Amino acid sequence: MRLPLVSLFAALSLSVGSAAQAADNAPPPQVEAWPLQQTGAVGTSIFFQDRAAARATDALLARFDGKPPEGLIGWIVVPNGEDQLVRFLIGDPSAPLPGYDILVDKNGRAGAVIEATGAALPDDQAVRYFARNTAASGIGQLRCAARYNAVVLDDPDGDGWLVWLLASTTDANKVPMGGHYRFHISADGRTVEKREQLSGACLDLDRRQSGQNGQPVGLVTNVIVAPQPLEIHVFLSLLNRLPIYVAAGDKLWGVQGALIREIDTSQRR
Repeated sequence: MRLPLVSLFAALSLSVGSAAQAADNAPPPQVEAWPLQQTGAVGTSIFFQDRAAARATDALLARFDGKPPEGLIGWIVVPNGEDQLVRFLIGDPSAPLPGYDILVDKNGRAGAVIEATGAALPDDQAVRYFARNTAASGIGQLRCAARYNAVVLDDPDGDGWLVWLLASTTDANKVPMGGHYRFHISADGRTVEKREQLSGACLDLDRRQSGQNGQPVGLVTNVIVAPQPLEIHVFLSLLNRLPIYVAAGDKLWGVQGALIREIDTSQRR
């Protein structure tokens, strides 16, 4: 389970106010659901980026004796072949500058902390940062965690960005199943084109209740905003190394990492 380091996240994470705010009584709208293979691929990309940010955070804090260096305003994660380049940013949020770079390989191993060179952040990287902040400013009413982690990916269906705000926890036994968001952000990173609430309510599951005879088996949840599992279930399955069983669209689905399959319940009694 990813455990955000409190000292760095207090400075850089997306603060969204009080945790566990209740949504209004209106049911949440349905969200876009991609084909299962695409859902698995997107959820895997979310996991790789989130893991890279966590491992780079560990490496940066280790380099500076457990405290974040002064002047940090956030970070972005930039794909680098099969690896991920995590860039910790400094300067004014309206004109972010590269501060420290850490390359995280495809297996999640963080390299050395390198002071970034160059006076400016490339435009295509700066808009990733703007997109992240634009999403954070529009999170909305359902806030299931005090702090959220952000993942920014290219929108496969347009020239803009997809940004996920992921409810985070420092409790190794807690799995935040609810409270995650997906945003469609304009190509310049400045405008929310669509905001999608990926759950109907806050829901934290306990890993300790997923076992049988002391061995992990899986987690069980339901989805009311889509007729099938979403990329967030793929991400959480990979993050927690557990299958997730999802009731959605009058069907039962099994999510094992990137693999999503419908489970035949016709023979069950």
